[in-house]
Amino acid sequence: MFYLYQAAMFVGGLWCHQLPVRSPHLSGMQMPLCWRCSGILIGTVGLLAWLIATRKLPRLTTSLVLSLPLALDVLYAILSGGEGDNSRRFITGILWGIFGTSAALGMLAGLRERLGQKGQKPARQQGRHRKDEGGTMKDERIVLAERSGG
Repeated sequence: MFYLYQAAMFVGGLWCHQLPVRSPHLSGMQMPLCWRCSGILIGTVGLLAWLIATRKLPRLTTSLVLSLPLALDVLYAILSGGEGDNSRRFITGILWGIFGTSAALGMLAGLRERLGQKGQKPARQQGRHRKDEGGTMKDERIVLAERSGG
């Protein structure tokens, strides 16, 4: 059991600072993620469940607005020199996990769409191009217009 705990702490330490004062404890043992990282993980898992259930992301503007509290919390802590509050870290982490991840995925999807890599087949494979009488590939509308005498 101790080796499993050590492995979890090692994996959690790859992205989390694991400060004892900022981490949840269970039966006196520190958990592998701090309160904020725990919130981010829970929020991201919640977003995954949302995506499975609805097959769509929350709106990008909503996601951007609701991911701001984490950034504002961090900025406040830096400017005030204050330690902050673990419950606030946890809540802003959940919001970031859901909406920060959603915003990032939404922007990536938008970028992919703008670059034209939406997973579509080339136009000629979609039936938009046809061969004319001479065997040359042309736009389907031109071929149909030529055949109808237009």
